[in-house]
Amino acid sequence: MADTASDPTADRCQLNATLSSSVHDKNELLSFYQQWSDKYDEDFRTEHYIGPCLTVEAVCELIPDEKRADVTVLDVAAGTGLVGLELAKNGFKVIDAIDGSEAMLTKLRQKSIYRCTTQAMLGNGGDSESLPENAYDVVTSSGGFVPGHLPVSAVHDLIRMCKPGGLIVIVMRYEYLNTCEELRPLEPLMIELEHKNPSCWSRLKRHISPNYLLDKEGIVFVYRKSL
Repeated sequence: MADTASDPTADRCQLNATLSSSVHDKNELLSFYQQWSDKYDEDFRTEHYIGPCLTVEAVCELIPDEKRADVTVLDVAAGTGLVGLELAKNGFKVIDAIDGSEAMLTKLRQKSIYRCTTQAMLGNGGDSESLPENAYDVVTSSGGFVPGHLPVSAVHDLIRMCKPGGLIVIVMRYEYLNTCEELRPLEPLMIELEHKNPSCWSRLKRHISPNYLLDKEGIVFVYRKSL
C-alpha cells in the first residue's frame, strides 16, 4: 500500500468508510451515498482500497484469457463500477451491475462498461424476486457485506442468480466476520450451505489479504455453484 501519511484523501476515505458502515436506515444510507458519489472513486482508488483488484484477480485465476469475452458477470453492490473497470482491463466484456443507490449507478454508467444496470436492494425480501435466476457465469460482491448494506441473507440471492457450475466471489473486510453482530453469521451460513444435502456450492478459496482498506485486512471467498 502506498504511504498515505501525507494524503488528505486517505483520512476522508477512512471517515466515509466508517460513516457508511454506521448508517442502518435505508433512506439515510441512500442519501449518504448520493452525497459521497462524487468523491467515491477518489476516496477508493487503489492506494486506499484494493477490494476490486482482489475480486478480479480471484476471477481471473479461474477463467482463462480466451474465454473472458464471452463470460457473463454480475457485479453486486457495484457502486461506481470499480470492479467493472478491473474486469474490462482483463478482457471481460459482458458485465451487469446491481446497486441500491441510483446516484452511484449514475456514476457507474458514465464509465460505459456495463451492459445493464439495476437499482435493487438484495436480501430480506428486498427486490430479489424480480431479478434473474441461473443467469450469470460469475457473480461478484466487492465490499457489499458491510454493516447496514447487504444482509447475510443476500448470499442466497448471489447463489440464485449464478448459473449452475458458475463462480461466486465475495470480498469484504475481514474483521466484520467477528466484530459485526449482523455479519457474524455470514461465514457459518456459507459453510452450512456447502455441507447441506444437496450442497448449494463448494468453496474454492478463502484468503486473507493485508491492506484491503488502508490498513484493514480483507478476506476473499471464492465458491463454485453446484450443478
